[in-house]
Amino acid sequence: MNDVLPVYALWFSVALSMTLSVFGLAKDKWQSLLAGAVLFLPFIFYFSGYPAARTVIILPFLHFGSTYALYKKNRMMAWSLFSPALFFILFVLAIVFVNQAGSQ
Repeated sequence: MNDVLPVYALWFSVALSMTLSVFGLAKDKWQSLLAGAVLFLPFIFYFSGYPAARTVIILPFLHFGSTYALYKKNRMMAWSLFSPALFFILFVLAIVFVNQAGSQ
């Protein structure tokens, strides 16, 4: 049980990060988007050590840029800067579920 606790904590922070970020973007709350960006950092830190995925280190900068754009009341730019982080999460989830289904 203790072996999987960090994995559950990591995925919980990702889910909470995306929830806060989408809520912040939908309701024009840049503080919520900022909290989502901070909660997104451990997930990106985990992937930044993998050599094939070193370019993901730019995702937190885009997320924080999205926060700044929302602070400046530019919703379209905020969504545009946030979307790569959202697509990366969906991509990783798809890989996890495909590998899980293939192993059974």
